[in-house]
Amino acid sequence: MSTRAEALPKSLIAAVLALTVAVLGLGGAVLVIKLKPKPTPTTVIDRNLESWKEAVDANPKDDVARTAYGLALLDASRVDDALSEFQEAIELNEKNWVALLQLGLLTKATDPDGALKLIGSAARYAPAASKAVPFVAQGDLLFKTGDMEGAKTAYRNAIADVPYIFEAHVGLAKTLEALGDPKHALKEYQQAARYVPDDQEVADAIARLKGNG
Repeated sequence: MSTRAEALPKSLIAAVLALTVAVLGLGGAVLVIKLKPKPTPTTVIDRNLESWKEAVDANPKDDVARTAYGLALLDASRVDDALSEFQEAIELNEKNWVALLQLGLLTKATDPDGALKLIGSAARYAPAASKAVPFVAQGDLLFKTGDMEGAKTAYRNAIADVPYIFEAHVGLAKTLEALGDPKHALKEYQQAARYVPDDQEVADAIARLKGNG
């Protein structure tokens, strides 16, 4: 199993599906009370946007609906609008880990320090078996900023939460290489290969560290 933190990893998708279920009843009620019909959305993205917009309009204080609407806006490439929804969700519920994570990912290029705080909060508030996603994102950002010890801790935290996360093992392997520990880096690459056997980057790294590259 492989997760990609910036492309809605499977554990995050599961959380979003849970949010969807939580608001289904509300969405149905909204459809009943509409005063006049609107043009029927023609794509899945449009339908998602319409559905979650109605949920937010019906209950503006619902941080779950705002988070789901923000994810729908991201899917529609409306990044600025998505940012606003995630910010609103966090103002309504400071422990909304999905909104915290998404806001951190969206702001990491312009405000890496602020993004690290947001992603760290997401990891703190996420339930067990979902913490791995923000921990991988945290590790990636710490690696990029040159904090290898911090990245190592973040990736290990991710693996402790969900041992089979491919990206966590690859991230840890790269971090250990950067820290001058090829022996343990090789073990992490080999562990990653168990979960995604056909990844060429991992295969090349294993061959290199074995002295066959």
